[in-house]
Amino acid sequence: MKKVLFAIAMIAVVALSGCTKPEPKIQKRLVMCGTEGDNLYAFTYGADGKIALVNRNNGERTWTFTWNGNKADIHYIKDGEDKGNFPLTLGANGFITNMVTDYGEAAVLSYDKDGYLTKIERGGALKSNLVWQNGNLVKWSRFSSGKEEFKNQTFLADENIAGIFPDSNDKVDINRWMFELGMCGKPSANLLDQAAWDGAEDIAVLKYTKDADGYVTKVEKYYGGKIDEVYLYQWEVIKAK
Repeated sequence: MKKVLFAIAMIAVVALSGCTKPEPKIQKRLVMCGTEGDNLYAFTYGADGKIALVNRNNGERTWTFTWNGNKADIHYIKDGEDKGNFPLTLGANGFITNMVTDYGEAAVLSYDKDGYLTKIERGGALKSNLVWQNGNLVKWSRFSSGKEEFKNQTFLADENIAGIFPDSNDKVDINRWMFELGMCGKPSANLLDQAAWDGAEDIAVLKYTKDADGYVTKVEKYYGGKIDEVYLYQWEVIKAK
């Protein structure tokens, strides 16, 4: 009888746990992001779902991807000038491990066992360390005059349903759109609330606009109560139950 009661209890636990985190009914992918009125990036995907083309400001710059397994050559054109091909490699976790930046420098990206980005090296030098707690990027660093400086971050209770990167480290010559496309590791579990450099008086405060499915469509960044940046997102449905 005790075994029967235990089995019933376990079934109840499973049922309850299944109700706490239902599978999303809507799955979307990013088709555009960027700074309002300035740098907007449009994304085209291949039949295999991999990124095929990134187009900034209607052709001002383009990155065309040619994939061969976990490797890609990126053909980069800037202001009509052919900049050549830049290679990248995805690791077993599906994220970029090695690449050559738009500036021609080799970059190495390292991750923990859970797929969170922990270190960025470029040109043979350490450029950033990233620290995670409870699935959120609580601080990341840059180097200034040889000194490492950290940006400290706090988060809202809101779940990061869309998997956006308002806390992406885009100070190391790796394009932010690579983060936004999910190529540089897992995003923070929650939406970024505030961020500030060590010892700085200025604190960035973020506010969000979402669509009916909880996907972020706009991020407003404020400093001292004044708006500093508006970052936009557009999505397309790829799966609906």
